[in-house]
Amino acid sequence: MNIKELPAALCFLGSGVVAALTYPRLPQTVPVHWGLDSAPDRFGSRFEALFVPPLIFLGAAVLLWAIEHFSPRDRSNGPVLRAARLGLGMMALLVPVALALNWDMARAALIGTGLLLALLGNVLGRAQPSVFVGLRTPWVYRSRRAWFASQRRSALWLTALGGVLAAAAALCPREVLFPWVAPVGLLIGLGGTVGWLAYASYRDWKEDPAPEPVFRS
Repeated sequence: MNIKELPAALCFLGSGVVAALTYPRLPQTVPVHWGLDSAPDRFGSRFEALFVPPLIFLGAAVLLWAIEHFSPRDRSNGPVLRAARLGLGMMALLVPVALALNWDMARAALIGTGLLLALLGNVLGRAQPSVFVGLRTPWVYRSRRAWFASQRRSALWLTALGGVLAAAAALCPREVLFPWVAPVGLLIGLGGTVGWLAYASYRDWKEDPAPEPVFRS
């Protein structure tokens, strides 16, 4: 195994160990889904609660590994894809740990999501031209200058958004956290960020005096 993959692998391994140790301590039926008010709205088996989310995250990580190794254009995006796999591993570990320690799962999930966004933001600025990685609008493919400017800008905004979300999820009282931080604030923040970044990428392309496509025919 590549030593750079070790942190993510340890997270996934740890999630399995914690889930196995926690399994006998949980009741037969536990909450597995929460509504917009953060109240449980579906219950399932303890196996589903402990093992299914980490397995989903593991499947996503395997897909990202396959993209890095089988998409020629993405071999240079190893740092970004490794960071994404690490983030997925951390999310996989968070689920059984939260259940083991009886944390507020909805709050923990928002904190984890914020940290994941911040982690991705820290590496997104290095994204090389790709059909899978980075901010992908029609205009970033028409100009190399627009591609790199857009990825650097997206990195800053994603890091900021993730940091704000994690801090709000950790500090806000529950009556403010739900529904005002999530879903209202989160949807507005994501929608506004994506809209602004898409428009800014268009401006990057328009202002490039000699746009050069990122992919040559």
